[in-house]
Amino acid sequence: MNKSAKTVAVAAVWAASVAVTGAALAQVDLGPEPGIEQNRDLPLPPPGDEPLFEADPRFDPPAIPREDPEPAPPLPKPEAKKVEPPAPNPAIREKGEPGMMGLPFPKSPEEIEKTLDSLYAFLATEADHRRAGEIGAAIERLWRLEGGDTVNLLIDRAEDFSSKMDQDKALALMDAAVDLAPDYAEAWSHRAYVYYRMNNYSAALGDLRRAIALQPNHFRALDGMAKILDLLGEKKAALQAYEQLLKIHPEIEGGKSSAEDLKKAVEGQGI
Repeated sequence: MNKSAKTVAVAAVWAASVAVTGAALAQVDLGPEPGIEQNRDLPLPPPGDEPLFEADPRFDPPAIPREDPEPAPPLPKPEAKKVEPPAPNPAIREKGEPGMMGLPFPKSPEEIEKTLDSLYAFLATEADHRRAGEIGAAIERLWRLEGGDTVNLLIDRAEDFSSKMDQDKALALMDAAVDLAPDYAEAWSHRAYVYYRMNNYSAALGDLRRAIALQPNHFRALDGMAKILDLLGEKKAALQAYEQLLKIHPEIEGGKSSAEDLKKAVEGQGI
């Protein structure tokens, strides 16, 4: 027998002995493994019973007491503040630009309106003639802000022609100003002055009424209306115009004396 055939025979004998040993061991009952109980025949617990083991409480997370949060108090509602024009205050009269009564010069249409309301309140209660004149001049400067540069330039040029007694050119310029800014009280008031110089009193009164309708506190238009009505012999209507004027501008030049004269004349007519 050669060497390789002998090696194959030995391997076959070893494999046969391993197979016989494994079959013999399978027939032997080795019994329970030490330290392990046989529980094959123990019944399973019915559903709902306690589990077969209990959890170790040491591994449970600590209980955190639950408290219902208290409702937050309601937020206070902000109170609406009513903005009113400041009342006349002597302490601020000498501050800032003359006639502005310490108020800042307005920079927007909304500020113009609020500042005018404040100045009207000052004007109606100012007893000093000089200071009342300054307030009136400041109000007239604010009126001009409503017209715009183009319309105000037309008005200025018309005033220049009117002062030189060239009323035709002045009227043409004022017609253009009214057409460009029909809601601008100053345009109507200045055209009324041109009509007055042309002795066209009915046209002047019509323009003055339009100016007052647009700006009820327009003391210049009221003053012009009162003077024209007095000139036309409409004493009672002129007195009413002066009374309305003096409520707005009590210290206007010549207003009180003219009203007193008209009052005497109206009372004399009634006797």
